[in-house]
Amino acid sequence: MRTLSSEWTLFYKFIFPVLWTGIFAGITLVMFMAPDLFSAKGNFQPVIFLAMTILGSAWWYWISIRLKKVTLEDDLLVISNFQTQVKIPLRGIERVSGSILMNPELVWLHLASPTEFGSKIVFMAKFRFFSGLTRHPVVEELERLIRLQKL
Repeated sequence: MRTLSSEWTLFYKFIFPVLWTGIFAGITLVMFMAPDLFSAKGNFQPVIFLAMTILGSAWWYWISIRLKKVTLEDDLLVISNFQTQVKIPLRGIERVSGSILMNPELVWLHLASPTEFGSKIVFMAKFRFFSGLTRHPVVEELERLIRLQKL
């Protein structure tokens, strides 16, 4: 049994979005309550910060809520959202794709048939330095394993 997803998944799924939103919401609140503390022409800076807080929070919620923990167990992927767990045979995966120039790096598993988590599973790949314009090596590894299972 080998974990394919990052050990930071729990942090990025539950803690980081709350911290990010809390910090930006706090700064935004201070900007509205004490506008004299911030030197800017006009009074648009708090509104811009409010928009950034709302859009950024929505972005992080959208990314983090979908993250799953993924482990490889023989010819099965064990997928967990930290409450529920499903097992998917490698041959039940149609294709694998991965992000480029995104931090954290995400991997998408496109399933042949939907599960409790839907037909697309998203997980955060383990951290690597110098990712550049390449997909995470776990994408290629999963593609290879899936090809072998379908032979």
